Amino acid sequence: MFRTDLSRANSLVQLVGRARRVTPWYIAPFVAILIFGGLAQFTDLFGAKPHGALWGGLVQFLTPIVSKPIGLWLKGISEHSYDKWMSPFFMLVGFGIAWLLLYLWVRFVEWRPFYTIGLILSRSGLTILLGIVLALLMTSLVMVGLMIGGQLQLRVAAPGTTGGMAMAGILFMLVAFAVQSSSEEALYRGFVMNVMSYRAGLAAGIGVSTLLFALAHSRNHGFDALAAINLVLFALFVALLSLRTGSIWAGCAWHTMWNWSIANVWGLEISGEAPDGGSIMAWQSKGLKLWTGGDWGPEGGLAATLVLAIAVAALFLWRGLGEPVAKEARA
Repeated sequence: MFRTDLSRANSLVQLVGRARRVTPWYIAPFVAILIFGGLAQFTDLFGAKPHGALWGGLVQFLTPIVSKPIGLWLKGISEHSYDKWMSPFFMLVGFGIAWLLLYLWVRFVEWRPFYTIGLILSRSGLTILLGIVLALLMTSLVMVGLMIGGQLQLRVAAPGTTGGMAMAGILFMLVAFAVQSSSEEALYRGFVMNVMSYRAGLAAGIGVSTLLFALAHSRNHGFDALAAINLVLFALFVALLSLRTGSIWAGCAWHTMWNWSIANVWGLEISGEAPDGGSIMAWQSKGLKLWTGGDWGPEGGLAATLVLAIAVAALFLWRGLGEPVAKEARA
């Protein structure tokens, strides 16, 4: 029976059981740290800022090496081409490496089919559409709320960076965000959350994957206490969305569209990073950082806090796409 209740018996969690040898619960977090997070964010908490790319994880170590030929190629065309396209190419390479490293672990360490991280095809179209619609609705609610409060205003954009003239860059960033966002969902929700939940229970799976996700973003420019709270709410939302739909497709689509719409539709900062590739509209925040998120962008302000908190509560109450489960069967 297809189950999307919040228990260890959830169908998404149970996919882990198809492995010949499931990663121990105490090893799973360190797989994510090795691939993505490194140890840098943990030492940051104690005021230490070590140097060295490998300290940040294999992705941070390998990406500059693999991306170097692309950079030389773009510079050979022109400096303008390098400035415009290097950042999205860097995203594609870096998060593509993350996908590869996760694939190698799941297939050749755990010996299970890669789709068991939550990439089952059943209901994939429906859940992808659900993720897209929810992301566009939620980001629009955040922006409209900021507009009503007088916290957003139009800005003068550089020629060629908005509208139809920038469409190539805008669409390229959609592809880059799809690779970036889905790789994070695959690692934190598809792997860490499910392995931890299978081995140690759902609370441990959601809690550890949420903590690692928040820490992995803690070195971004503009990070503060409210940004941390919103990162936790963000991670809880995609965790519940994945569990309630029985796969990570909806989470991947939602995460992609959330990032892309804020950066390349509205033209605002996303997790402390300025938008690349151009944007459909050109807005800028003004007024209270508490509401706008300041340098972190709208997802670091109270408007996003309210939208994310309501969405988390709604998913917690929603039974999901699975069959109803008898109370006595819930773990």
